Amino acid sequence: MTDPRFGAGDLGPGVTTPGPSSFPAASSSPSGFDPSSSIGDLSVVDVRQPPAEVTAAAVEVFGDRLALAGRFAQLLATDGVVRGLIGPRETPRLWERHLVNCGVMAQLFPIGASVVDVGSGAGLPGIVLAVARPDLDITLVEPLARRTAFLTEAVDELGLDNVTVVRGRAEEVIGQVAGADIVTARAVAALDRLAGWCLPLARVGGRLLALKGASADEEIGEHRAGIERIGGGEPQIRLCGVGLIDPPATVVEIVKEREMEVGRGRSGGSSRRSSGAAADGSVRGSAGNAAGRSRQSGGGGRYGQGGRAGGSGGRAAGEGRGGGRGNKRRG
Repeated sequence: MTDPRFGAGDLGPGVTTPGPSSFPAASSSPSGFDPSSSIGDLSVVDVRQPPAEVTAAAVEVFGDRLALAGRFAQLLATDGVVRGLIGPRETPRLWERHLVNCGVMAQLFPIGASVVDVGSGAGLPGIVLAVARPDLDITLVEPLARRTAFLTEAVDELGLDNVTVVRGRAEEVIGQVAGADIVTARAVAALDRLAGWCLPLARVGGRLLALKGASADEEIGEHRAGIERIGGGEPQIRLCGVGLIDPPATVVEIVKEREMEVGRGRSGGSSRRSSGAAADGSVRGSAGNAAGRSRQSGGGGRYGQGGRAGGSGGRAAGEGRGGGRGNKRRG
C-alpha cells in the first residue's frame, strides 16, 4: 500500500542523489520542446494540447493558463518518465487521468487559501492546482530527493512563484508548514492513516481534501471513529467536475475540529490526543476572511464553492507559519 508521505509508488524515503536536470533544452518550439523528439524507444507525442474529449473541461479548469498546463504535461511526459515519476503508458492519458482530474478539485478552495500537498510526488495535485489557481499559496511536501529535485526544477521552469518545495515526511515538517487552510493528498493509504498524517498540518477549521476512488464510502464507514479520535469531523464526499468529466473526481473532505497533542500511533503514522480544545462554531464560517486576504490574481467566479473553509476562528494559527519557510521558490 502506498504511503503518501513517501510519494506515490515508493515504499520509503530514498537516498538517491539527483543528477543534472534532464529537462529538454530550449528549441525552436514556442514551449522549448521538439514534439517529435524521443526518449529511448518512447516516442514523445505533443501532449501540450488536451485531447478533444477533455478540451472543454481543461479550458474550464485552467482558463487562460491552459498553455502553462500543457507545458507541465510535457514535463511529465519527458522528464517525469525518465525519472520514473510517471509510467510511459500514462503519457496518452495525462490530461484525463492526472491534470484535469486533479484540477477540478480547485472548485473546493477559497480564494487565497494556503495549501499543503502531502506526498506530492510528480506534483499531483499540487503543481496542477498551482497552475490552475495562482492565488493559492501552495507547499509541496515530498521526502524523496529525486522527486523534490523534479518538483523544484518544474516550479522554476513553469515560473510558479506561489509554490514552495519542502523535503520531508508529513510528521517531520509540522513545525515548518503547519496551519494550512487546506491539506491535499492523492494516494491509496487508508483514510484514517491519511488523516493522521495530514490533519496535523491543517489549522483548526482547516480541511483535508483527499482524492479517492470508488471505495470512498466504504472507507468512511470503516474509519469514521478513528478519524474522530484524531480530531477530524465527519468525513464528507465531494464530487468535483460534475458535468465536465465522467466520472467526476471523488474527494473526501475532513474538517479539523480540534487541535491534538502529538503522539506516535501503532499504525506508523502520527496520532494525536485531544487537548480538550473544541473547534469554535465559526470555523465553518464564510469565505469572506479568505477572500479578504486574497492576492486577487486568479479571479473569481470559478472558485465559489470553497467558502466553507473561511472560518474566522482559525486564522491566527496560520498567520505565524511564515517563519519556517525559508526554502521559498520564487520563479
